Amino acid sequence: MSATTGSHAGEMTSEALSPFAGAPDRPVFVGGCPRSGTTLLRTMLNNHPELAMPRESRFLLETWRRRERFGDLGAERNRRKLARWIFTRKATRPGRVGVEPQRAIDRLVAAPPTVGSLLGTCFLMYAEQQGKQRWGDKRPMYVQYLDAIFAMFPDAQFVNIVRDPRAAVASMRRLDWYGGDVVPVAELWERSQRAADAWRRRLARDQLLEIRYEDLVSRPEETLTNVCSFLQLSEDGIAEALSYHEHNDIPESSTYHWKLHQPVSADTSRRWEQELSGEEIALIEYAAGKRLQRYGYEPAAGGARPTVEMYRALRQRRLERAKLAWRRQMKELKLRFTHRQPVAARLTSGQCR
Repeated sequence: MSATTGSHAGEMTSEALSPFAGAPDRPVFVGGCPRSGTTLLRTMLNNHPELAMPRESRFLLETWRRRERFGDLGAERNRRKLARWIFTRKATRPGRVGVEPQRAIDRLVAAPPTVGSLLGTCFLMYAEQQGKQRWGDKRPMYVQYLDAIFAMFPDAQFVNIVRDPRAAVASMRRLDWYGGDVVPVAELWERSQRAADAWRRRLARDQLLEIRYEDLVSRPEETLTNVCSFLQLSEDGIAEALSYHEHNDIPESSTYHWKLHQPVSADTSRRWEQELSGEEIALIEYAAGKRLQRYGYEPAAGGARPTVEMYRALRQRRLERAKLAWRRQMKELKLRFTHRQPVAARLTSGQCR
């Protein structure tokens, strides 16, 4: 399956265009299951001369979840409170915006009084530092929070990058995520794609694009051309985007992303075949279900089956995550009645209509 605007094997987003289609300054968000190439795509796009995307921060979703704590942002003291919360705490990684804290706080205080506007201003400042006008952000778990993304940034464009779940699981195991246990990681891949499924038919074809990691590394120019077409970025910048390994902001000592200082390569795309047991492959394929072949990945478990313990652990993990999702939904429902403050950004041409 090649990257196609708004498409996914077997399913499509709406053929209609959104009211924001054609606007030149729409914010861009990248997400997907962890270890699926979100950082690679972000680094490429950040090298494009028309788009700035900082390294992964920790304040957008954290602010969204706590937004009621900051009260009415129409009050300057509350905007300052939120700005200080973002730019004076190490946990939010404010340094990745690249702006001196007090200057950043002053900019947020002067921003339109909505949570989307204050957060968007953070990324706008980063773009200005890069000499660019258009901004975006990347974080894998954004795919699970599309409700928040489109509430705050209704004109946003979202790129969901999908990787073979067996490869994604093997990659996380190498980094000892969840102690090397494949069950929670297989469930995470499933949950990430289920979240995208829930929004696919709600979004217009200019709002959501899905690409495969395997296409990005095996046919980088073709795939990136499709991404740039979707985002309405000039094709003239594709060569610069593809030269990301020659100049980027990823530390060469990075445990997770050291390969970003090398040209793109598909050499290790099937490394999982030597790293996962037959039972583990079977468990991952069981968790992925029909999505495995829908995205163009062939089953490989053969006659292997997950153990009874694996089935039970996956069922328990699904139940635990479903309970957490229900609690989050109930909290959001409550906030609709108890925190009736505008959230949509008022920064871009589409947002200010």
